[in-house]
Amino acid sequence: MRQALIAETQRLAVAVDLVPLLPGGENGGLKPAIFSLLRAVRAAKRDELFYIFLTSAAAHAEVRAFAEQKDVLICVVQSPAAPGAGMSPRAGEFIWDAPPAGFLRALRADILYCPFGAVTFHSPGVPTVALIADLLHRDYPTSLTLREHAEREKYIQETVRLATRLQCISRSGLERLAACYEVAPTKVFWTYLPVHRRMDELQTPHEHVLPPPPFFFYPANLWPHKNHELLLRSYAQYRKCACQDAWDLVLTFHEHRREGALRSLAQALGIAPHVSFAGFVANGTLRGLFQTAGALVFPSLHEGFGIPLLEAMHYGVPIITGTDFALGEVAGDACYAVNVRDETSVATALLKVSKDSQLRNDLIKRGRERLQLFDLQVAAKTLLAVFDSLAPGGSKFPRPSRRWSVSGVLTVATPASPRRWQIELLLSPTACAREIAVYLDDVFFGSWARESLEETVFSFYCKPRGRLLQLQPGWNEPSEGSKDSLGIARIMARSDGGERVLLYEKATNQSRAS
Repeated sequence: MRQALIAETQRLAVAVDLVPLLPGGENGGLKPAIFSLLRAVRAAKRDELFYIFLTSAAAHAEVRAFAEQKDVLICVVQSPAAPGAGMSPRAGEFIWDAPPAGFLRALRADILYCPFGAVTFHSPGVPTVALIADLLHRDYPTSLTLREHAEREKYIQETVRLATRLQCISRSGLERLAACYEVAPTKVFWTYLPVHRRMDELQTPHEHVLPPPPFFFYPANLWPHKNHELLLRSYAQYRKCACQDAWDLVLTFHEHRREGALRSLAQALGIAPHVSFAGFVANGTLRGLFQTAGALVFPSLHEGFGIPLLEAMHYGVPIITGTDFALGEVAGDACYAVNVRDETSVATALLKVSKDSQLRNDLIKRGRERLQLFDLQVAAKTLLAVFDSLAPGGSKFPRPSRRWSVSGVLTVATPASPRRWQIELLLSPTACAREIAVYLDDVFFGSWARESLEETVFSFYCKPRGRLLQLQPGWNEPSEGSKDSLGIARIMARSDGGERVLLYEKATNQSRAS
C-alpha cells in the first residue's frame, strides 16, 4: 500500500476521515455537502491532489462510488459484512483494521481533513484541518442526552486542542466557536456550504408519487432541535383559519425513533390526513419536491448553516424560517421571518404566505438575488488555500487571508456575480471608529474617513466576484477595537440592474418579523 502512495508524491495527498459517514440520510445535510465540497476542491486542483479516504464498512461502498481511480480507499473499521462485498476489487483499495498510531505519516499524507469534527486519526507532524459544524450541545443542550452532550464536548475540546486549523460553515458559527473555546483567531476560518446545485443534473426519476401542489415542505431529520412538534401544532392552527384553501404539509427525514410520537401528535391534532410523513427520499424525489413545493417552512431551533434554505432559493420556493444562529445569516431578508418558539407566529406565517401570491413572488425574487452570495467554487478555493498553506513547501495557490482574523474586523461574503455592485455600509449611532479600511480577499481596496461621528453612511462600487469583503478600523484607530467599536449595523449590495442583497445585519436579541 505504501508503494502505491509513493508514486503519487508529486501530488498533494489529503487523507479524509469519513469513518463517521453513515448510510442513507443519517448524517443529515452535512453528508451531501461534504461530497460536493470535496468534489469542488478536487476540480480546482485536478492534477495536483488526490484523496486517501478512511472509511468504515458501513459506508465504504458509497465512498468507493465517489472516489476516482487515483484516490486510495482504506477501510479502517470493519463489520461482519466486508466492505465492497460483491464488487470487483480495485487498485488502491485496502482493509486495515485498527491501524497503528501515526500510520498517516507512514502513508506520507500531507494533510488530514476531518469533516465530521473528531480528530480520531490525528498524527503529530501531519497538519489537521477539522470542520466544526455547530455547537448544538452548548446552544441547545436539552435536545441531546447527557451522554451525547458529554461526548460532543469531549471531542470538540480535543479537536480544538489538536487541530491545526478549524473550519466553520458560517461566520456566526466561527464567532460562536471562538467565544466558547477561546480559539486563537488565526486558527479558524469559515466557508459556506453552497451545494444547492447538486441535484440539477440528476436523471433519477421520482420514486414516490408527489403530492399535488401547492404544499408546505420541511426536509429535516426528526432530531428534537428541528422543532417538528411546534410545526405540527402551528399547522393545526393554520388549517383552522385557512379551511378549504389550506395547503398540505410534506415532511422528509431519515427513519428515527421519534416518528411514531410525531404521527400520534398529528392524529391527535386532527391533521394526519394532510401531513405526509414521506421519510427518506432519493435525490430525484427531493428535487421534485423542491420544484413543486408552495413554500419551505424551516422552523429549526438551531442550525450551523441551513442547506435547504439555499435549495429553496435555487428552485424558486419562498421561505419561512427563524433568524437565530446561522439562519439569519443565510436567509437575510429573503425569508418571512418568524419566532420559531411561538406557535402563533409560525401559523400566521403559513397563512400569509399561502394566501398572498405577491408576497410569495417577492420572497422568491429576494431569494434569487441573495443566492449570489453562495458559490461552491469560492468555498472550495478557501478550503484549498488552507490545505495549501499547511502543505510542505506551499504551492501555486494564494495563502488564506489573516487580516480578517484579528480583533475588530468584520468579514462577509459578496455576490459571486462579475457585475458592478454598490456596497453600502450603515454604521450604528454608537460607532466610534473614525476610519474604516476596506479589503477584498486581503487586498486593500480603499478607506473611508468620517468627517464626524454623526456620519453613518458610506458606499462604494466594486466587482466583488464572490470575494471576502473585510472591514477593519483604519491604521490610526486604537488596536484594541472590537466589532462594536467598528459599529457596522448593516451592509447592503445593490447591482446596476436593481438587484439588492443583504450581506450583513447586526444580530439583535429579538427575532425580526417580516
